[in-house]
Amino acid sequence: MAYVNICGKMIYYEEYGVGNNPTLLYLHGGPGESCLTYTYQAQMLGEHFHIISFDQYGVFRSEAIPKEQKTDVNYHVNMIEQMRVALNIKTWIPLGHSFGGMLALLYAHNYPDRIDAVIYDCPLWSALHTARAIAEATLPYFEQNNVTEQIELVSKIFEKDISPQDAFDRAMSIEWDEKLEDYCHVIELSRYRDYKNKYIPVPKVSNDCWEKHIIFRKKIYESEDFYFNYLPFLADICKPQLLIVGEYDITCGKFEQEWFDKYAPNGTTNVLANSAHLSWFEHPQKYTNLVKKFVLSCN
Repeated sequence: MAYVNICGKMIYYEEYGVGNNPTLLYLHGGPGESCLTYTYQAQMLGEHFHIISFDQYGVFRSEAIPKEQKTDVNYHVNMIEQMRVALNIKTWIPLGHSFGGMLALLYAHNYPDRIDAVIYDCPLWSALHTARAIAEATLPYFEQNNVTEQIELVSKIFEKDISPQDAFDRAMSIEWDEKLEDYCHVIELSRYRDYKNKYIPVPKVSNDCWEKHIIFRKKIYESEDFYFNYLPFLADICKPQLLIVGEYDITCGKFEQEWFDKYAPNGTTNVLANSAHLSWFEHPQKYTNLVKKFVLSCN
């Protein structure tokens, strides 16, 4: 296992492909998911490009965040830049999934000269609008089935003066079951397990590694900048931007997609049909081809 010292923290990373090819930086979601489940896709993309994939500070194989330490989105974005310096990479293309899409956008905004392009994969750009996308997807189901408590919980997400944190907390409090997951086209757990068993090697790590994400997620959800609306930043990115979103994704909803289409210069949107939040798992070859085509068009 490879580690790099970033700001005095030991960060686990993986490297695929050849270094003189365009470099893609995979930023995992969660928050706290780790880069493990992206292994197969990183290998496939590594046949064409130089891939860096890592566990964010405080996640899985990377050094844990002490309970007394505060952290926020900007802290992790700054660590990404320090990683670029440590790995001696001149420029790269951030590819952020879900929460990683927030990191990718903020990094591109803060360090425009360090990117060649940026790819957003079902991104979370605004906690408020993600909460409303989730509410729009789930409320009809609760109304059809007269689930009064959940109707009340979700309906308040649409209130004009609700805070982003309150809206997001409510969205995260929705009670999911198999019927709701099926209604929202969420990936079947058995299919996801089969995918992991086939393509994702089980790492030999200590038990505490699997639990680190709990503290990481809690700290991110407690940070003020997680609830900031980053959508306006899209207009400031001059390099090519690609938005990949599943047809049924409820993290990057119609509002965010329309904002990107309207305000992102050099922006391209690709909606993958019959896909939800994990498009790289549901359509791996299409996903690889899409990323490959975009990156090659930028060079």
